[in-house]
Amino acid sequence: MEGMIPNLRELHEKLLQAAPLHEDLRTCAALLAPCLPGEPAKGSGSELAVCGENVPAPWAPRDVTLLKLSLIQILILKTDNLCTKRHIRCQYSHLLDLLQQAGIEATIIRLSNTSDKVLSHISSKCLSYLVLYQLKYQNEVNAHWLQFCLYSLCQDPGSQTLIPCLTSLVCVCKGFLTDEKLQKADRLLMILVPLENVFERHFSTVITFLSNPPCQPLALVGEPSGHLSCLLDFIETLVALRTQLKLNVSLCKQVVSAILPQTLNIISSPVPYFVKKQVILVLKRCLLCKAGEDFLPSTRILSHQQDAMLDKDMAALAGTLLGAVQEGWLLQVPVSDRSSSFGGVNEGSAHGPDLVILGATCLSVLKALEIQVHNGESGQTEVLALGLLMAHLLKFLKHHIEWKEPVHPCEWVSLTFIEQDDDMLEVAKCLLKMYQHNPSLCSQSTSCDSENSIWSGSSHQSGSDPHCVFLFMLGNVSFDSSVLLDFLISSETCFLEYLVRYLKLLNSDWPRFCLTCSLFDKSRNFQPQQEQSVKATPIQSDCIRFPNLSPTPMDIGRPASSFVGHTKHLAPSPLGALQRLVDYDSSDSESESESADSKQGPVIAHSAGADSTDIDKHMKKLELTAHGSISSPSQPSAQAGGNTCHGQGTQQRAVQCLEDLQEAINRLHRKKLFPYNPSALVRLLSHVSSLSTEYGGMHVLPEQPATKI
Repeated sequence: MEGMIPNLRELHEKLLQAAPLHEDLRTCAALLAPCLPGEPAKGSGSELAVCGENVPAPWAPRDVTLLKLSLIQILILKTDNLCTKRHIRCQYSHLLDLLQQAGIEATIIRLSNTSDKVLSHISSKCLSYLVLYQLKYQNEVNAHWLQFCLYSLCQDPGSQTLIPCLTSLVCVCKGFLTDEKLQKADRLLMILVPLENVFERHFSTVITFLSNPPCQPLALVGEPSGHLSCLLDFIETLVALRTQLKLNVSLCKQVVSAILPQTLNIISSPVPYFVKKQVILVLKRCLLCKAGEDFLPSTRILSHQQDAMLDKDMAALAGTLLGAVQEGWLLQVPVSDRSSSFGGVNEGSAHGPDLVILGATCLSVLKALEIQVHNGESGQTEVLALGLLMAHLLKFLKHHIEWKEPVHPCEWVSLTFIEQDDDMLEVAKCLLKMYQHNPSLCSQSTSCDSENSIWSGSSHQSGSDPHCVFLFMLGNVSFDSSVLLDFLISSETCFLEYLVRYLKLLNSDWPRFCLTCSLFDKSRNFQPQQEQSVKATPIQSDCIRFPNLSPTPMDIGRPASSFVGHTKHLAPSPLGALQRLVDYDSSDSESESESADSKQGPVIAHSAGADSTDIDKHMKKLELTAHGSISSPSQPSAQAGGNTCHGQGTQQRAVQCLEDLQEAINRLHRKKLFPYNPSALVRLLSHVSSLSTEYGGMHVLPEQPATKI
């Protein structure tokens, strides 16, 4: 036995280096074969016949078993790696065949069923690697593993075998999502088809168990809570298979249409906080068609193409969620008074609401409403539905975030998503799309004396006015165009689509934008002192002064005085003080010719009739072709910028920010540093400058209805 550890160490070094094995492969197989501590190994006639006795200190039998399982994983990875030399891969493959002939799967399954959580987890991972290897190179499903999964899913909630079973299933399904060589429907069907009836029945049993009145919170603190977390991981993985691989098998359909709606019941069940938080996050990612974004390779773009069947299932899920919201589901969503991680808390963090679960809940509800609006027809019913649901949503937020009064309802986006740029832009896009879909959401008057009427419009009362949301967003970044440029270049946000949509709205809804800006100037101290930099201090929520707001539906059932307080839970927006991701102005080597070119106005690479740029193609895919109704600006951007003063008002600062963004895009595009051709986007920005130059701060113009998409 004294020779076991040195031999394992030597084998470990060779595997890490992908070096050839000079020992007899059967000896290596006997060395690697794991067994339960205290049980004799199957190999006979070898000094390694026993793995659980006389292990030299400080090694324990458990440690030896864990080391062997880790070495088997490395062996599988090196065999699958194309960087490993061909003859060495053949040798490693033969070693794996010997281990399979010795029945290694049955042993690993037994190890995964032990009460030792570390040993159980490592065994499940090792088993998953082996199953994926057999699927990839032998085109068959491991019968022992599949039978183990079917048996485990038939057990009652709380069974010891459920967590290793679900862990292995998640790992195998993720392998299909991350390895293109495995993405064949017939291989995946060999796994999912036998699980269809068993998994749905198992999940229904779990929900029934949680809904049972005798069930107490203490009974779900241990294994059952871990079981629920693994279940949610598996559900998200199945949704990712549906959206990414377009896998319309029965099990993936059931998850979206039948199983996901049942997860809403977990919120009212006696389970730990981290499980309820995971439910909200999984629901958000599934509604956004971003399931699996945490484990998909960064080089892979999330697919947004949906088929008709998926749209139908998503509409059913959205309808279930909205129905639950109307019945008071939001009141059951827990919000911790501090951020939590993996079921624990960060003792050093400042006290405050968990903005992650607040934001995920709001985004889920809004996305569900967007799906319902997209599938329905425009009309007054949608306006009432939006107002009612936003009333529930704002009441939910006011219960957890202390807002100083008087407060404008549209500021909830900036306050809730102050630390989550991607979700903030998703919410802004959802609100904008619903506004554009139904022109009835906007107020009907744009005259100078219509200040009270515009604030009492349905879009403002419901906290969904796109101009207010955009201005609050600019205020949070101190009107810094470099932050917008970071958003525009980043692939982690939907800012490109949002900005294009908003600029198109701005070009057709300029009067209302001007009126909104003037009301901002009258109702709050929205700009810093003229001698201060634009980046000086982000907008604080205690600067709000909106005196003419009438009582809104959101205030029903809650006295106005209950919202008065200090916003101690909310830190100032960090975006305005962030260092730029890229120093876009540090071009010391810029030639004089480039400097001269910069004075010639914006770069417009194509005429208004052209449609061959990369961004044009992207926007056409999104049905956002920009140049169809946008004429070329009559004045260059530089001239427009010369007529605006930095600190004169909200409108001037907003226009100046967009002009600075246009100038930065032009500069990067000339140096071929911009990631795509921005001609269509530049045309939209130029037209905003043209409108600002032509009409200035006037907002008495013939009203044009919002674009219906």
